[in-house]
Parts: sequence; structure tokens; C-alpha cells
Amino acid sequence: MAPFASIKKPPVDPMNILKRRADGDTHPDKYIPTTGIPSFIPLAKKFMFGESFDIERVASVQTVAGTGANRIGAAFLSAHYATDSTKAYIGTPAWGNYIPLFTHAGIPCATYKYHDIKARGVDFASVLQAATQAPPGSIFVLQGCCNNPSGSDMTKEQWTALAQVIKERGHFAFFDVAYQGLGTTAPDGGLDDIWAMRHFVSQGINMSVCQSFSKNMGLYSERVGVLHIVCEDAAIASRVQDVLRSIVRWEFSSAPSYGARLAETILENPELKAQWVKEVAAASSRLVANRQKLHRELTVVLKTPGHWDFLLRDKGLFSLLGLSEEQVEMLISQHHIYLPANGRINVAGLNDSNIQTVARAIDSVIRKDL
Repeated sequence: MAPFASIKKPPVDPMNILKRRADGDTHPDKYIPTTGIPSFIPLAKKFMFGESFDIERVASVQTVAGTGANRIGAAFLSAHYATDSTKAYIGTPAWGNYIPLFTHAGIPCATYKYHDIKARGVDFASVLQAATQAPPGSIFVLQGCCNNPSGSDMTKEQWTALAQVIKERGHFAFFDVAYQGLGTTAPDGGLDDIWAMRHFVSQGINMSVCQSFSKNMGLYSERVGVLHIVCEDAAIASRVQDVLRSIVRWEFSSAPSYGARLAETILENPELKAQWVKEVAAASSRLVANRQKLHRELTVVLKTPGHWDFLLRDKGLFSLLGLSEEQVEMLISQHHIYLPANGRINVAGLNDSNIQTVARAIDSVIRKDL
């Protein structure tokens, strides 16, 4: 039986009927339907899955940003997918919210090594081993692009191999796509950085996608997100949609509307959308340029001990510098350069006026330990 095929629609919520009737009023102070703005959701679907994809077989609800999408997704899987022995597998180091979030939803977590700090890249052997050895039907939490905190993404070849194992083992792929567009390599803003997620969809893998507009539209405080559950057909998606509606009702009743209206305005207008996509590509290009400049300072100018080519391979906002907690503390206390204890650097915070200063500080704390 297809996943979620046995799901039945829950009783109708009278409050949701009232919200649906009021949806014609676009005033930002009015409640929106429990599942989200009806005109916004299809636009978000098409942006994530592509214009030609059959979005009718995707159950989607608007959420309180990407974190809310993760929460609703975990709650849904806890109620309608997981068994007493199901675990969520999380590659480390990871976004710090995954483990408490799934644990809070009642799904225990298991970890495996995703990033090899010594090799400064993805430990693909560990990733593949975890997927191969995990009990069938396990949940694998995957970041679609611009891995947080490492910045290290798998190659297309690695994603393809992982997809094959996940499909063969009957695992559920739980994609978190928080940085769509910021890892693109297309100069015209082709948003090719979510190739992996779309490949998994094409392989018929059981999966969900957590979508966020916080980063690529700069709507952090407006909390604009969508949860997508990919189903086998439209009939199953309809029933899953109603289940998601109930969970949203119990969790937060309805999502914020103002930011979603802004996102809708951009996505529905071809000219505005094209302009925005180019701006996202420009932001991605700036991140690449910052990485190149920092790499040059460390390798050519300062000849800092260590291997720094990972800066050129990483994507998105972050990279792990491979510094010890003591070295990070020295950066903070002696050089007033602030970053988490794990050595994660926010590449977006670099600019022409501070890159040399940052590079010299990194060089200084490394040489003190030699």
C-alpha cells in the first residue's frame, strides 16, 4: 500500500469554513484559512517542484516559516508514519533544532557523520553506510542545499547514489530547503541548487519538503514557510491535506499573512519574479566572491597553515573553519570576531573592508598553536 493511503479525512472544522469564506478579504489583519492563503500555496508548490510538475499530488500547508514546516512535518510523521521503532536519522554536525524538534514530536533520533572536519567535506561513505544499515522505513533528514552549518553539499553523483539506497530501503526523505537559490551556480539565476530534491521526487521516493522564504526573500520576521508532502496521487494528497489542516489548527490555527502576500506578489508576477531571481543569483555570486577573497588571503597572501580549498567548494552562507573551541575563543576575546564555538563562519558577513582583518585573525590563532 502507498504511504498514507489509509489516511481518512478528519471531521470538518467549522472555524476553517469561516476562514475559507473570509479569504476573499486580503486585508493583512484578517485571519487566513488554516491551510494558508489559497492563491499563494500553488505558487510556492510550482516554485519548489517546477512548472510542469503535477502539484495536485502534493499536500501543502502554509507554516510559520521553515521551522514551522519542520515541526508540522515531524508531527505528521509521528502520527501517520512512524512506528514505535522508527528513528529520524540526522547527519552531524547539523542545524541544532533537528534533534529537539523530532524528539518533541515523539520520534527518537539517530546520528551519523555527515561532514568530515579533517577532510573539510562530506563524509559520503558514512552517509551511505547510515542509509544502508538503517532499518527499512527510517526517516532521513536531508538539507536540500547550502548545508547548515558546514556549507558542504553532496555532488549530483552522490545524491543519485543516496537516492537509490533510500528508495531500495524504503526510507522516508525529509527535505529541509531553507536556502533555495543561495547555492545556485547559474549566472542567470536558474536556481539549480535544489536539483537533489527534484531528483528524489522523480525517483518516486516517499518524501516531504520544508520550504522557507526567510533567506531568499529576506522575510525572516514575517515567518513565511510551506510544508509539502509528496503523495502517490491526488486522492491521497487530498486526505493528507485535511490531516495537515487539523495539525495546523491544533498547533497555531493559521500562519501569518503579510509576508506570504509579499511572496505571492513576487511569484505571481513574471517581471517581479525574474527580477527577484536575478537578485538572488547576485547574492549567491557575492557569497562565492567572498569565499574566493578569503581563500586568496589565507593561501596566497598570508600562507596560513592548513588546507583552505574547501572555501571554494562550499555553498551558501556558512563554512566550518575547522578551528578548535579554544581558537574560536581567541578570535572572540582577542580579535572581536564573533562566531559559534563550532567554528562556523557566516560568509555573508564578509566584505571588502573586513576580509583582510578576518583572515589575519584566523592566521594568528592558528599560528599560536603551532
